[in-house]
Amino acid sequence: MKKYVFTILLSLILSGFYHLDAQKDPIRENFFDAEFFLSEEDYKEALYSFQKVYDAGYQENCNLNYRIGICYLNIPGQKDKSISYFEKAVTNISENYKEGSYTEISAPTDAYLYLGNAYRIASMLDKAIDAYNKYLTLAVKIGTADLDFTKQQIESCNRAKVTMKNPVPIYKENLGKNYNSSMNNFQLIMSGNEDEMAYMTSQKFYDAAFYVKKVNGTWTNPINITPQIESDGNQYVSSLSFDGIKLFLVKIDNSDGEIYVSDFSQGRWNPSKPIGKPINSKFFESHASLSPDGKTLYFTSNRTGGLGGMDIYKSILSDRGEWSEPENLGSNINSALNEETPFIANDGKTLYFSSQGHTTIGGYDIFTSVLNSNKTWSAPVALPYPINSTDDDLFYFPDPKNKGGYITLYETEGLGNGDMYYLKTIPSEVAVNEPKPVVEEKPVVKEPVAVQEVVKQPVVAEKPVVKEPVVVDEPAKTTSFKYFIKPIFFGFDSYALTDAGKEKLNDLIKALKDYPGLRLEVRGYTDAIGAYEYNQMLSDKRAKAVADYLVAKGIDSKRLKNTGLSESENIALNASSDGADSLEGRKFNRRVEFRIIELGGALLLIEEIPIPEQLKVK
Repeated sequence: MKKYVFTILLSLILSGFYHLDAQKDPIRENFFDAEFFLSEEDYKEALYSFQKVYDAGYQENCNLNYRIGICYLNIPGQKDKSISYFEKAVTNISENYKEGSYTEISAPTDAYLYLGNAYRIASMLDKAIDAYNKYLTLAVKIGTADLDFTKQQIESCNRAKVTMKNPVPIYKENLGKNYNSSMNNFQLIMSGNEDEMAYMTSQKFYDAAFYVKKVNGTWTNPINITPQIESDGNQYVSSLSFDGIKLFLVKIDNSDGEIYVSDFSQGRWNPSKPIGKPINSKFFESHASLSPDGKTLYFTSNRTGGLGGMDIYKSILSDRGEWSEPENLGSNINSALNEETPFIANDGKTLYFSSQGHTTIGGYDIFTSVLNSNKTWSAPVALPYPINSTDDDLFYFPDPKNKGGYITLYETEGLGNGDMYYLKTIPSEVAVNEPKPVVEEKPVVKEPVAVQEVVKQPVVAEKPVVKEPVVVDEPAKTTSFKYFIKPIFFGFDSYALTDAGKEKLNDLIKALKDYPGLRLEVRGYTDAIGAYEYNQMLSDKRAKAVADYLVAKGIDSKRLKNTGLSESENIALNASSDGADSLEGRKFNRRVEFRIIELGGALLLIEEIPIPEQLKVK
């Protein structure tokens, strides 16, 4: 018995020293915070923490340069910033690279692939080809998919060098302040009758779905329908039915994607519901577009039996209201790589979609194909440069009159991080300085008086379409989530708040001050490393650190209840099935969550932590 007690005490002492030692290294803490956010594909948060390590004297660390490069390459509008970091990373390449290791100083061979992508996006095409070829030479252990992709990108760069010498003049118009905010604005869709449209805008804490209706020929003000469809900020508009009363969405939940549907009735959108089998599967469904007659759904999925990664399928609605078994559109449409965001035009036979695998000039390009009378699809034709670019070109929605289309662009002169634009090619017979042909009505601005080639300089609307609000059949006051409360994560064996954690708490403080009746329980957790008793103490300290921060900012302590729960409610694996340490899983467990005691009329959501399926506690 004495030996057992001594073992417990020794374990607690050693665990305490181990924890205290880790606590003294804020650089290590920032690194693992960044790795955690990178694993969640939260590139902005990851970049924030990686940059703190970089600025602490790690500018020569090739692994850190590689990780920062990945972050920038996945942030639209900032991808060119990745180049200098990847250029540094490839100066020290190792085939024995250890991902996620704090002590790693080299970069993997993949750094050359990413450097090639960065050069390609910046239209530095010869440098991109050199980087791709270097990657092919070094990466002797890569899979067929990477080989195919890399070879495709080399072909794309060579094709782009020819295509970019002969750009097609286009009309390009920013949709204006009525639709584009200072945040990211994307995925605009319209009904076939041109009376309804929807789009997405990134709010501070979630992605919101907006809906706009035309009344007496005038577009009304946008309405945030996120609460109506009961989205947690993770449902994205995909298409509208021709009559505008059925909205298709895609719900992204952890690593899963499913198609959802919402119906419009009695002046509002009903809560969305999954479309179900056989369209939804255990695989990833990422997009859906309904034909004008409402009988055929075109959608994308990476289910087994396809020709590449994501393929385009169709399903037919029977007279009994049941969807048929999905049919792959075949090799004329689908390639060995990915196809995405298909839209069927109002004529019911012209398909617009994005592809990595056809004759692109880099990344995804937009293509069209026509359904022939014999039910076969014509060979895809790429839209011209500069509508297609050397970057990824996705979610091009053809306007109902099939004269142009809507797309999100990341322009330095835009209104937000990403803005929605209307694009249309100018017929070659129209001289640049002659009056512009009549442009079909769009939901944003009056037609410009004169025409010029505006590939680089978009015409931004000075006045929004809606001069005076028009009352529509909606509730007098539309409820929307004002705050989105996120969990606070901690470094290993630390109860110190990170800058990212403080930023989240500052937003929570705003909610608490706006709603004096709101009361919360602050619940602290740890991973399963160390003794339970020590972790109980650490979880108490994490909850107290959060509560103390809130109180220091003017929140009454009586509105907060602190609870430490040690490792009793782990939500992710601390160890894999073979007993190996699960570094990625433990990051999710080192957290503080919030539970509502009294809502007090607050308009808020509490985030459900998006844990990858392979890391979930079963």
